[in-house]
Amino acid sequence: MGSELEPVHVAEIVTDLPAPRTNDEHLSGETIADLKRSIADNTDRAYKRWWKMALVWCEAEQRTPLPMTSQTVAEFIGHLMRSTSATTGQPYSPNSLDQALSAIRTAHFRAGFEGQPGTRAARELIKVHRQDRAKAGWRPRRAKAVTLDVLRLLLAQCDQDSLVGRRDATILVLGYGLMGRRSELAAIQLNQLTISEDWVTVFIPMSKTDTNAKGEDVDVPRALAPDIDAGRIVSAYVDGLKDHGITDGPLFRGIHTSGVVGKGMAASTVGDIVKRLARAANLTDAERTTAHGLRAGGPTDAAERGVPVPFIAEHGRWSKNSTQVLAYVRPADKRRNNPLLPHKPRT
Repeated sequence: MGSELEPVHVAEIVTDLPAPRTNDEHLSGETIADLKRSIADNTDRAYKRWWKMALVWCEAEQRTPLPMTSQTVAEFIGHLMRSTSATTGQPYSPNSLDQALSAIRTAHFRAGFEGQPGTRAARELIKVHRQDRAKAGWRPRRAKAVTLDVLRLLLAQCDQDSLVGRRDATILVLGYGLMGRRSELAAIQLNQLTISEDWVTVFIPMSKTDTNAKGEDVDVPRALAPDIDAGRIVSAYVDGLKDHGITDGPLFRGIHTSGVVGKGMAASTVGDIVKRLARAANLTDAERTTAHGLRAGGPTDAAERGVPVPFIAEHGRWSKNSTQVLAYVRPADKRRNNPLLPHKPRT
């Protein structure tokens, strides 16, 4: 998270705020519901969880939650630094603490305390937390990028004679080709898909960086590689759905062992499928192979080919200032421009 408050569209957990004192402070149930729909479900849940933790802690410490003083928020962050997550059993990461700060700042903004609380001391504590973890030998654990070589191994596990296998192969090629988030993949509708002679085009109506839902067409080359025909793979799956009388609605669906095709698929199921295929392929780091690896694979390969960062960011629907896309690009740049590589004479 950045040092400033998240954009206004990040809805506060309005139902947890004090009751309005006047009509001017009142929000109707319909407005609250719309505000809560303005952010991703995962972000909403995370912000609500952090805010509730802050409220519980403030009550136990007999501190005022709204508005918090800069000392209170710093003390809360210090408390988190010394605590472990009830979910993972591990100490909270600096990124988690950044998110906790964003949740607190957003709560204050929605309650009318714009610019509060001061977070300079809290952010200094997070910096110390990062330094301590680095000294202890911690290093980030990132999802394995599913590059073309890995993609081939996963595709080899998909039985193209079965609808399940065709679906799984389609998830792989579109996840890689769209540089797609698993939520975007799960949301694709059949009427958003166009297959032409050279391209598989998917209309993405909304993404994390397109919060105004303008939508955009994303083109995936049929020839992802000489031996990977994305158009053929996707067409085979769509034809299989037609055989079951399905010509509209969600592209990706759960399929029962009996052959019954479901109505849709959760984003988490996309991740489960990628993980299952990685295990079936006996990848040595199968546990690090996730749906996010599909999103990481495309930019990693593109960076190796020297594709400029702005084109990679636009295709994958990252913001132009995203540090995440640079995490995929920088390793390739560093290898390509390594000062110890043999000198190539100018021609």
